[in-house]
Amino acid sequence: MKFNLRAYRFNPEIDEKPYFKEYTLEDYPGMTVLNALIKIKAETDGTLSFRRSCRSAICGSCAMKINGISKLACKTQVSSEIEKFGTVSVEPLSNMPVIRDLIIDQESFFDKIKEIKPYLLGQREDDGREGFHILKEGEKISQPVYYKSEFKNLTGNNDTPNCILCECCYSECGGVTGNAKYLGPAALAKLYRYSEDPRDNDKNGSRLVNGSKPDGMWDCVHCQACEEFCPKGISPVRTIVKMHERTIKNSVIFSKGAKHVISIAKSIGETGRLDEVKVAFESGGISGLINDLPMAFGAGLKGKIPPIRLKLIKDMDDIRLAYKELDLEEK
Repeated sequence: MKFNLRAYRFNPEIDEKPYFKEYTLEDYPGMTVLNALIKIKAETDGTLSFRRSCRSAICGSCAMKINGISKLACKTQVSSEIEKFGTVSVEPLSNMPVIRDLIIDQESFFDKIKEIKPYLLGQREDDGREGFHILKEGEKISQPVYYKSEFKNLTGNNDTPNCILCECCYSECGGVTGNAKYLGPAALAKLYRYSEDPRDNDKNGSRLVNGSKPDGMWDCVHCQACEEFCPKGISPVRTIVKMHERTIKNSVIFSKGAKHVISIAKSIGETGRLDEVKVAFESGGISGLINDLPMAFGAGLKGKIPPIRLKLIKDMDDIRLAYKELDLEEK
């Protein structure tokens, strides 16, 4: 069966603007999109440029948008794409500049990975154990240095250590689309992975501080695209929420995002309702209120200004009890 593959083409040295070029190929059982691209480059058009390496969904090099969705080309079957879309269309990943054809500039992505310090910091001193060391011939260890239970937050339902940095989540992230400086789901998943490692000893909380800087972890729009499109089944959005909780518990609350969450909890805890004006002021101060005026004005024109209520709601005692049980009274 023959099929058409439509490829995004752009060579900045000779092209004024990007365009699509169509190729016709013969499908065969098990053919992947990466197989098709390799066949085109080898037999039809040697100028077509794309990244690839392991061909086993391990390295993440061949990530691209296939029929509008960020995927690994080596893992995506041509037959399933034809069945669903009738054709195969490939483009470079979003949220990063294009170098040539399907190759994107990864510098901004990896700069954000570096910013969260993706390595173990310091040396553990809090439990009196010596830590890892190289065994000499015949030497035995009487007990393991670290126990399996100590890694419980990095195993089980949390697969963040399995991230292959393919950038699919970054390409689909609405937070990055809206704010190019936002760290993005992959970097924040790495932040969680190293923060939860029992061997780490980040005494100064430098990762949390870096992650809490303006445009850090608080611009997540909770669209869950990172979870939906991750080819390894990882859920960065869950780890981002956990990092939000950790920053507040560790009093890293200088960012607007942290102040916003604390103000919302405080407003509901005191009155049972959300005082939006007070939350806007406590989150961003006078400048925050001024910045929110256009949005508030637009909401008013649509009749969406909430009525002013000064009384507590009738179930306020239940809310206070819930806050007490969740230890939120002083947060």
